[in-house]
Formats: sequence, C-alpha cells, structure tokens
Amino acid sequence: MSQQVAKLMLFTLSACPMGRSIHTVLGEVLTVKKGIVYEIVSIDADHETTNRYKIKANPTTLFLAEDGQELYRFEGFKETAEVLSLFEPVEEGALPPVADREENRQTEEVYTVYLYDAEQIVPIEMTYHNLTSIKAPRITAIQQLLRAQREGLENPFSAQSSLETVSFQNQSGVVTLRSDGKVSASQSERMRILLAHTLAVYGVSEVALKWV
Repeated sequence: MSQQVAKLMLFTLSACPMGRSIHTVLGEVLTVKKGIVYEIVSIDADHETTNRYKIKANPTTLFLAEDGQELYRFEGFKETAEVLSLFEPVEEGALPPVADREENRQTEEVYTVYLYDAEQIVPIEMTYHNLTSIKAPRITAIQQLLRAQREGLENPFSAQSSLETVSFQNQSGVVTLRSDGKVSASQSERMRILLAHTLAVYGVSEVALKWV
C-alpha cells in the first residue's frame, strides 16, 4: 500500500557540520517537494524526541506519512538529487521496511580534558551522562572542556562561551565558539592550546579556534 511522504525530520547535534550540510540539502528538496512539513530536532537539546524515534546516528533524516508512521530513514549525508530520488520508492513501498530498533540507552562516558595549573597543562576527568544513544566524542569532549571546573585550576573559557560548530578534516580541526564578551588574542591562544590537548586523543594534531 502506497503512502505519501508528508513530513521530513532531521535529527542532528547542534554543532555538527554534516547536520548543517544535510539541512541545506533538505531545504533544496523542499523547494521541489511543496507542502511537506519539515522539522529539525536538536539531539543535544531534545533527548525525549530523539529517544522516542530511537535515533542511533548523527545526523539522521526520517520520512514520515501523514499519520506519523515512519516510512524510511537514512543516516549521514546525501546529495539533493539522491534524496529526491528516494521519494518514489519510499512512497511505493519499494524500499525495505523500517527495521525494529532497540530502545535508546543512557550511558556514562568519561572524557579527559585539560586545564591550567599556573602555566602547567594538567589532565582532569569529566563524567558525561549521555541521555541518548548518540556518540559524538570530539564534540562532547569540547563541550566538557568548556564547562570544566576544578579547585585550584584555571579554565580560561568563560561561562558565556558556547560551541557553535566544528569541522574536522584528516588531522586538522576548526572549532568555532560563540562568546558575548570580547576575547583577546592571548586568551584565545590559551584556549586553543587546551583544545589541542583535549582533541589530541582523537587524532587531531592541529586545531584552529575561531569566534563569532
């Protein structure tokens, strides 16, 4: 029995560059497929919806029928033409049915981040309570660093700093932060050094820090 696609839902971490790319693609899709409802769900903010749909990977795009039934999903990135080519087989029921998925499980994850002890750089462990099944260690490590506090140690990131986006290519990374206040060049460099130490375990050897 055929069913029309009535809604697209994109689940993505707010700082994920691939999520932003597929968001652009879906915008182009919607200029062709008029009348389809579109919703973005931030995985790191809306845990309840993420878990209700049993999202396992970032980003994930769902095709839903008018009654809310899931017709199809894909994970990761696809080009505009690829997404458009899915509509006909999805609506005709030609693609494999949606497999039953396990419920999402909460986990405790431990991250090592770095702070200053005077001018020495020292590691500390941070425990992150992951409320979903999505694993994004590099993004999560950065977020843990931004909020890390230990008595006697200095964290140069202010409480107003927040992660805007990240981009990784081979062994290089670009981290873009948002801050309500002005950040001096020397402060920014101290922050960049801590980011580099924190991300080194993930194979990132060069880190650039940008501000918006």
